Amino acid sequence: MTIKKAKHIKIIPLGGVGESGKNMYVVEIDHDMFVLDAGLMFPENELLGIDIVVPDFRYLEENKERVRAIFLSHGHEDAIGALPYLLQKVKAPVYGSELTIELAKAAVKAERKLRFKDFHVVDKDTVLSFQKIDVSFYQTTHTIPDSLGIVLQTSEGSIVYTGDFKFDQSAKGDYETSLSTIADIGEKGVLAVLSDSSEAEHPGTTSSDRLIGEEIIHAFRSAEGRIIVACVASNVIRLQQVFDASAATERKVAIVGKELERVVEITTRLNKLVVEEDLIIPIEEIKKYKDDEITIIETGNLGEPIQSLQQMTKGRHPKLNIKAGDTIYITTTPSPSLETVMAKTIDMLYRAGAKVLTMSRDLFISGHASQDDLKLLLNLLKPTYFIPVHGEYRMLISHAKLAYQIGMPKTNVFVVGKGDVIEYKNGDMTVGNRVYAGNMLIDGLGVGDVGNIVLRDRKLLSEDGIFIIVVTLNRKTKTIVSGPEMISRGFIYVRESEKLIQESAKLVTNIVNKNLQDSDFEWSKLKQDIRDQLSRYLFEQTKRRPMILAIIMEV
Repeated sequence: MTIKKAKHIKIIPLGGVGESGKNMYVVEIDHDMFVLDAGLMFPENELLGIDIVVPDFRYLEENKERVRAIFLSHGHEDAIGALPYLLQKVKAPVYGSELTIELAKAAVKAERKLRFKDFHVVDKDTVLSFQKIDVSFYQTTHTIPDSLGIVLQTSEGSIVYTGDFKFDQSAKGDYETSLSTIADIGEKGVLAVLSDSSEAEHPGTTSSDRLIGEEIIHAFRSAEGRIIVACVASNVIRLQQVFDASAATERKVAIVGKELERVVEITTRLNKLVVEEDLIIPIEEIKKYKDDEITIIETGNLGEPIQSLQQMTKGRHPKLNIKAGDTIYITTTPSPSLETVMAKTIDMLYRAGAKVLTMSRDLFISGHASQDDLKLLLNLLKPTYFIPVHGEYRMLISHAKLAYQIGMPKTNVFVVGKGDVIEYKNGDMTVGNRVYAGNMLIDGLGVGDVGNIVLRDRKLLSEDGIFIIVVTLNRKTKTIVSGPEMISRGFIYVRESEKLIQESAKLVTNIVNKNLQDSDFEWSKLKQDIRDQLSRYLFEQTKRRPMILAIIMEV
């Protein structure tokens, strides 16, 4: 069909730029809005106690009647993890490949309050028609099958979102890239490309998964005792390689981790993961077999296996603990924020008597394209404008430099931040206004209720602890009935700081008595005086600033 003329085109990243994960990009065609991915990000160290981080959906919520569709590129958490939270605010049909939709349904189902069923399965041959655009898809290579690139065909040319991808000439079936389709898209005219920048700093190409599979089988054949594989739950190609290596070395496979169990159940049901009959056994049955007949695949909360390994070394895991003679095979590459945790975990594993294997340093292991592949994609698509996405700022800059190397003008490459509006109007693309874009923090069942003040309090508690003062008053007689009682947690050891406690009690007593004699007695003023004066005194004595909590009761 003939696509109607678009007067205004806007591209707005709400996440995924200047950070690793949390992918969410909005494309506006006149009045209509289309969302590309809805991902989460795992918290950095300073986000104390936070489980996950998702984009702030305020802009979409304010324009929810304009949102026509949500398109998902693949089934990893950085593409679908925020979907349950988005659908609580914005109701729009969700499109994705068969596996992606099944994983998205499972994520939505886990949110018990959410009732949503408007899911639609698409593939590389699907074409969807909306009022002013057609949407098509092409198959990509990633660590999970059924990954898709998304093409929004407008009257001004196509807007292509690559999702997570790499090129692997040995990839087949559901992992194979549609190179001819990509070339055809480029020949028809591409207005703009939003491309994955995760490995834009790495020269050359990313290693083929065939080589990684060969390395895993070699490691299995040389291993003695149990093999415990630490794997990200949704890295389906790595799961397939571990199952294949286990079958080749006559080992049964036990699975540890609820999310891993869910992914294996869905992928095997859809024939995206091929497992020999009777290969998988319950974790409770591993005692029936010799150690060298067992493989255990483990992952932890939200698919992250490293923290779970630490629990196993400490003997605190509910289902499995490390013992001498185990071979631990870590098949995940840690993010920069987890590198220190990984190093400490490996040290703990050695102390527990285990042998530790990691992926070979001779291979560059990643599900993302390196520099040569990124340049190849740009040469195939030949876009007029380029927007590097999905990466920390230095990665976006590196990706932009690759675009310059293949001849793109600097004025046609946009390295932007969250909320920046890239607008195409009257034949020219520019960065204009900004919309609200930030982080929404998820802590347990709380969504967005933990802000900067709560995080500041948590940081204060983690550094200097808390000092609690309990006093009971009689305002009629203007006397202290009991207390002040001092309680310290994480600040000082009370038994060794009796003098400090006694002097603090005297100070609080004087403050209370002074306030009781005041004709304009106010509870808030009393508590504030205690906090201010006691804080100064404690800092003078200890050079620490604990959180001071004054509890004043009246009889």
